[in-house]
Amino acid sequence: MKTKKLFSSLILLLMIATATNAQVRFGLRGEVGLNKPSFSKDIVEVENLTGFKLGPTAEFQLPLINLGIEGSLLYSNDKMNVTGISEGGVQSTVQKVSNHYLEIPVNLKYRFGSILPVKVFVAGGPYARFLLSGDDVKISDATENIKAKNFEAGINLGAGVEIFSRLAVGVQYGFILTDNYGTDKPEWKDALNGKDGTWALTATVYF
Repeated sequence: MKTKKLFSSLILLLMIATATNAQVRFGLRGEVGLNKPSFSKDIVEVENLTGFKLGPTAEFQLPLINLGIEGSLLYSNDKMNVTGISEGGVQSTVQKVSNHYLEIPVNLKYRFGSILPVKVFVAGGPYARFLLSGDDVKISDATENIKAKNFEAGINLGAGVEIFSRLAVGVQYGFILTDNYGTDKPEWKDALNGKDGTWALTATVYF
């Protein structure tokens, strides 16, 4: 019994010491979309999906094991062109749609090479996006404008390199788990929500 109590006490002290020695660092994170896809259906066409993100980030690093948890608060702006197509195949005026979001990604991050000035890292975790404002999509056959949804969610997976613990650059792929737009028409739904995922170039500067 005394041995179990001593072992439990040692584990508790180790956990407290680990939490005490853990490091927190702050930085500025940015992302640029690498996507310029084109989605076409019978009566709607979506082209040139681009976007960027920018905002503060914080990373909680566990000592000795090169593992950390990073959370960010990003302003996100997505842009795309939407064109309506009539029954005769004639394209109507191109709509330039821009949506503004507040995005919160949380990633588990692991580094390889603890004593090297250049470290390779892999990261992954969920994200949530909240619509701040955006442009409606107007299609001639729709009874009302199609609006972007107020909430989106997905999962990010990425990899990259970190230099002197100050600059991290990488590539990230985002799996989208929710629709960006809500509509009952399959043709419009498939075109507006037709992207399987998004690629982005990421960069973080730590202070």
